[in-house]
Order: sequence, then structure tokens, then C-alpha cells
Amino acid sequence: MKKPNVFIRGIYSTALTKLFIDAGYPIIFPSKEIQNRFKISFRPIDSYSKDISIRDRLDKQGVSIMFKKAVWDKLKEDNFEDFPLWQTHNPNLIVYNARFQKNSIYRGLIVKSNRQNNNSYIRLVPEDINNNGLEEESGYSTTIGHYSHYIPDAKEGIFQVTHEDSGVIQPSLGSFFTIPGDLIVIIPYNDRVIISKEIISGRKKKFLFDLGKEIQRSKKYGFIFRTAAALASEEEILEEVDRLEEDLILTQNVITKYPDKIGEIFSNYHSINVIFPSQVKNNFDDLRRQMLPTMECHHIIKANPIIKQYRRYDKHKDEKYSDEKKKFEDEIKFSPGDLISFTENLMYGLDKKANEKICGNYLKQYYTDFLKPRKILNILHQKLNGKTIRLTPGSIHSIDYESGRPNLIILRRKLREGGIYDGLNTPIEKGDYAIGKYTIGNWYYMSTYYSGKNELKGRYYNINSPIELSHHGIRYIDLEIDVVENMLGERKLIDQEYLEKVLELKIISQELYDKAFGVSSNILEGRI
Repeated sequence: MKKPNVFIRGIYSTALTKLFIDAGYPIIFPSKEIQNRFKISFRPIDSYSKDISIRDRLDKQGVSIMFKKAVWDKLKEDNFEDFPLWQTHNPNLIVYNARFQKNSIYRGLIVKSNRQNNNSYIRLVPEDINNNGLEEESGYSTTIGHYSHYIPDAKEGIFQVTHEDSGVIQPSLGSFFTIPGDLIVIIPYNDRVIISKEIISGRKKKFLFDLGKEIQRSKKYGFIFRTAAALASEEEILEEVDRLEEDLILTQNVITKYPDKIGEIFSNYHSINVIFPSQVKNNFDDLRRQMLPTMECHHIIKANPIIKQYRRYDKHKDEKYSDEKKKFEDEIKFSPGDLISFTENLMYGLDKKANEKICGNYLKQYYTDFLKPRKILNILHQKLNGKTIRLTPGSIHSIDYESGRPNLIILRRKLREGGIYDGLNTPIEKGDYAIGKYTIGNWYYMSTYYSGKNELKGRYYNINSPIELSHHGIRYIDLEIDVVENMLGERKLIDQEYLEKVLELKIISQELYDKAFGVSSNILEGRI
């Protein structure tokens, strides 16, 4: 039986394309680079269907995957037997099944809005299912969507999910709705005929525009002709219009029949988010390396792009505004991602020794040269509920290198007064600080807490995915379970119930659960 088509875009596209081709999946609408690298055509014969669409997550730490519902149901029925981005094939993957699928249509109730920030929070489930307002249900999911415009409280509206939820990270919503297909998108509240910018042929544009106007003689809605429409026949386009109109009529009937229904109105897709810990990114480096020169830590670097943030100057009051802005733009003109692409281009046609020298020089001179004593380093603590927390950054105390690469980084962190140390029942007092030891690639790190008088207050062993290092700082995925040690050297396990919860929710695999529990047990018994 023919496998579903896979559409792939983003920083992982080469590695994922190889992964899916090796698993026997057809790739549809690959970029020109991917076509050349894999010697594949633009689309399978007589097919326009993006059955599975894979794109980068917004934070680049994994991918967002959208399945046509029938495709998802079939994969689920087969227990994802040959789907390569599933925990049965790679137990290190972190997987979130969305509660609110991309493109799904909902009636929602505004529960909170902010005129100054121009946003609103919208409850998407009936009140009798959950009435927690903005609280997170069970700590690992949400019932609220985010809409980036102000709407007065206690109003209802029709919304479409533009980006699915991920754990407690709320879905993004758009107003009104569309009915998307492979060739066209129906716009019920508009009468325009819009042609994709990717279609550049004037003759094809005119053909599609005229066809759209002809359809509108009997259909009272607008169209967007997608890029694939340029390859389709008039008959194929009209067939899709008829199929999508059935979905439109069904949606409008539900809206009319249940005017007070809060919740899902129509959905024809299923969405998941998959997060890639550092060992998965390194495996993707190996896959990509089979196709073209690939630097060590390629995907870790690419997954941490530089974000332009201009200094805040009032250009009407500060005459230095333009000069300072230009200076800042110059400072970030070449991001690590740009440099790695340039460096990999240099590696074509060179022998192994030359490539290793180029890699070493890049990593040393352009990527890790910021690692200096007293330099402030961020700590990006990604939780299994979907949130990423920026812990109090640390000042680099010392760095140990292995084979020319940073291996052990010791940070000193000032702690804010107030609260207690997790699991130790000891207050955090003025002047307290922590010494953290972070070994790159390690499944845990240790923080030792001291008072302002340098007296030991306890230790905390955080269990996590293998630690990675980027120009943004230290990053890892927290695996919930931890070990604490009091001033007497007595150790105990904490938060095991949270690890069990994420296993129950299938956010992590049984193998990853066993690994986290095994590391914590070894620490508890003093074997590490």
C-alpha cells in the first residue's frame, strides 16, 4: 500500500528527508536544494496531497507535524509501525499530542483580554469540562487559546487554530475561519480571488484568476489558489472545490444549529509537536553528513538562531538612534547559523584532515570563544509541560576542555532571597549562591548551595536530557525527577510522581522513563 506524502521544511529538512525516504515515504514539494541532494522530483505522479506536513517549531527545538485526519487514524491503527518520528523508533523523542489541532474551527468564550497589550485569552472547551479560567489542566495541557487582538470580556466568537498547543503552551488563534485544501483555500467571509506569490507565470495567474471568477458565479465566497494549483488541471481544481464546499456547509450548519456551543466545530487534521533533545540532533547531524559536509553540532547551532533585538532609543528625541541601531545590526550581521553554512561550503571536496581542521577552527574561534571566566552564561531549562524557563544566569568560574572542546563548565549563580530550596525545606537567604557543574552531554548536573558565609546548605541533582551548549547558553530538557542532598549528606528522591505522569501521558517513552529513573537511582545510591 502506498505510504502518505510528506512535506518537509525547516532546519532539519535534509536529515528528515533522508529519514523518511529510507522508511519508504514519498516526499512532496521538496525545495530545490533537497531535490538536488536526493535526486527526487518535485512531486509524486498525479498527487498534490500534503498528507503529512512537517515544519520547525517556533523555538526551532523540534518540529510541528500536521496529519490529515484519515492519515493519522491509519498510522495510529498500525501503531506507527513505520513512522520514523515516533517513540517506538526513537525513544528519546518528546511528543505532545495537541488538544487543539491546527486549522480546527472553534467557538470560544473570551475569559480575559488586555487592551494595552492588544490580546485576548479564549476558553475553547465547554465550562462543564473545565472551569479553571487561565489555569493549566493537570499541569501538562491547556484549555485556553491566545488571540493577538483585544476583544471585550465575556464575548463569544468563531476562531481557527493557526498554531497548535504544546503542553501548557496555548494555541494561537485567528478570527473567522477558512477551509484549506491542497490546491485552494476557501475564504467564506471574503469574495477576493488571491493567487499564491509563488506562481510567477502570468498566463497561469490569469487562468486561475478567471477560473476563480467563473466559480464565483455560483459560489459566494473567496479563494486562495495555492502554489500547487499551477500544476493542476481545471477538473482537479473543481473537484477539490466540491470537496471543500462539503466541509464548509458542515461547518456552517454546526455554527447555526448550536449557536451557544463552546468547543470544536470542525476539524480535519491532527497535530503533534516533537522535541529533539541533543542526542537526537546529533543523530540528525550523522544523517545529514551522509548527504553533504556537516559540522559537529550543526543542528544544535541551527536550532539557536540569533534574534535581532534593537536597543530602545527614541528616534525623535535621541539623535544617536540611527548610529546605535546600525552598530547593533553590524554586530549581528553574521549569526552562528550563517557562519556554519559558509564553513560547510568550504568543506566540499576537501580531505578528512582538512575538514577536521576547518571544523575545529570554527568551533573554537566563532562558536565557543565566548566561554571565558566571569562571562555570564544563560541556563535554558525546558520543562516537560512545554515551557522553557530561563534560570538565574551564572558567571563562568572555570572551564575544562576535552579534545579541544568545552566539556565541564562550572558556574556561580547568585540566588534571590525568599522561598525555600526545593526538597530541602531550607530557606533561601540573602547572600546565598550556587555552584553548578555542567558536563556537556551529561544526563544530570549538580548544584551546590552555599550561604553568604560560604557555609554548605545542600545539593541538588537535576536529571535531564544530555546537556547541550549553544551561543545562547546551556540548554537541556528537565526530566522531572531529581535527587536532593542535605547538609548531613543524606540523599532522597523527589518529584518521581511527575515523571510517572508524563509517562502516563506518553510525552516520554518507557525507555526514557527508565533512563531518568536509573540515573536518579545511581545518584541516590552514590554510584555516580
